[in-house]
Amino acid sequence: MSEKENAQNLVSRRSFLKKTAMVGVGLAAAGSLQACAPKAAGAAEIKWDKEVDVVVVGSGTVAFAALAAKDAGVESVLVIEKGLVFGGTSSLSGGGFWIPANYVMAEQGLEDNREDAIKFLNIVTAGQSNDELITNYVDTANKMAEWSRDKFNFQWSVSSGKQYADYYEVDGFRSFGRTIYLKRDDKNLGGGGTWSFIRETLEGLGVEIMLETSGKKLYTNEAGEVIGILAEGLDGELKIKAKKGVILGTGGFDFNKEMTTAFLRGPIIASNAVSTNTGDGQRMGMELGADLRNMNSCWGVPFYPVDPEKLQGEADWQIYRGKPGSIVVNKYGERIGNEAAAYHVFNRAFWVYDTGKFEWRNANSFWVCDSNFFERYFMPGSGYQMGVIPEWITQADTLEELCEKLGIDVDGFNATIEEFNANAAEGKDPVWHRGEYQFDLNTAGDATRTDLKNPCLAPLEKGPFFGSVYGPGTCGTNGGLRINKNAQVLNISGQPIPRLYAVGNTSGSVFGDAYPGGGSCLGSGGVMGMLAGFHAAALESLS
Repeated sequence: MSEKENAQNLVSRRSFLKKTAMVGVGLAAAGSLQACAPKAAGAAEIKWDKEVDVVVVGSGTVAFAALAAKDAGVESVLVIEKGLVFGGTSSLSGGGFWIPANYVMAEQGLEDNREDAIKFLNIVTAGQSNDELITNYVDTANKMAEWSRDKFNFQWSVSSGKQYADYYEVDGFRSFGRTIYLKRDDKNLGGGGTWSFIRETLEGLGVEIMLETSGKKLYTNEAGEVIGILAEGLDGELKIKAKKGVILGTGGFDFNKEMTTAFLRGPIIASNAVSTNTGDGQRMGMELGADLRNMNSCWGVPFYPVDPEKLQGEADWQIYRGKPGSIVVNKYGERIGNEAAAYHVFNRAFWVYDTGKFEWRNANSFWVCDSNFFERYFMPGSGYQMGVIPEWITQADTLEELCEKLGIDVDGFNATIEEFNANAAEGKDPVWHRGEYQFDLNTAGDATRTDLKNPCLAPLEKGPFFGSVYGPGTCGTNGGLRINKNAQVLNISGQPIPRLYAVGNTSGSVFGDAYPGGGSCLGSGGVMGMLAGFHAAALESLS
């Protein structure tokens, strides 16, 4: 696979900025936390503007709930979407679904099993999920793939290249196959194509879709059952009765400054989630007494804090920082982690609090490379064009001069680079183990470099040198309403709030703070969406 093809596979969101204008450096304050739950309203007190069986709020992975509800025989399903584009952040993704022990692997002779998948998730979730959610996910994930194939002719495939290993090389790890994609005409559709296909399928089933319509408040009856939702669209407010249930999938809270400041464990400088992700579903659930999980967590991805248009949609997954001839250091000149690690894993390195200096020691940090890097690889923000240096990248003839321009401690950096260069020449990284893992080699390693002892490591030695500020960001928060194995929202006593469900980034992730592998967000949301739709469909309709 060529460098350009690999870059485009890893960064499939590159064109979304001009299409949706949904990414910003920094976060716009939106919405506010509500302190008090509204008084429950009896059904007889509400004059409904619209009545349906199931209301699906959002159109990302929660769309699988709409598919399942229709498949189960529900007559009327309504999808309301706050944004202009169907699919939300999911439509901007690479389109992968992390599905362990999937049927595509079996067909291709790739070994996987339930026990290893559960073992792997128990390790990487580090106690922030639970046995019920983990076991249920592993037991249901492939059923979702087979169900969508058999019912809706969804054709799944593994990646055409073997660069997508699980993101943590621990017990139960698989180097290839757990990330699958929807395909059509033997081509992977990506996020945009996948959600276009899902929309076509829903419309063919008679599902009504209302764009630019947001959920504002949930209605309950005297028994505490969720009976409908107050929505707001282009024509004003709309009271919608849900005779079976409401399924929330409004995304995360990346663009609610109050919530990110209150909940996330550290600062962020940007997000490439859609700007409509302002915590609407979390807020509506909290108003009814819903419990929360993983609110300090996000699907992390590092960013360069510049005008998003200049990045042309390029978040830094790992194609820049992990390539030979590059390094990431904090302002003290210290490396902060394995630069070739997966984006979510590396993003965690920024949130280190220095108790001696009372500061986030690694936020922000700096990405630095030399001319050997520049001559071989794309620069971030170049639009995947060789030889292009974006104006926001600082350039200097020497590393000392570059440190002075960027604000990096020269002495600290010199000590770091002396050690790093000596080890890199020997193909070693005893500090952060870069290039020792299959994921590193698959994604950041340059197998064409016969001059290197390790395809992920090369000394920084040829001027001029280049660098930029580099900091933590999100491609979605993953904390939200606590759910059970049916995606029912639970209250603080652990009891289901009747007829209320949460899916995707509106719920507390089944993976806790972990991102097991490429497509974890879509995989978990799609599987739980299917379960929510089936469960709601089985309920007796309210009169």
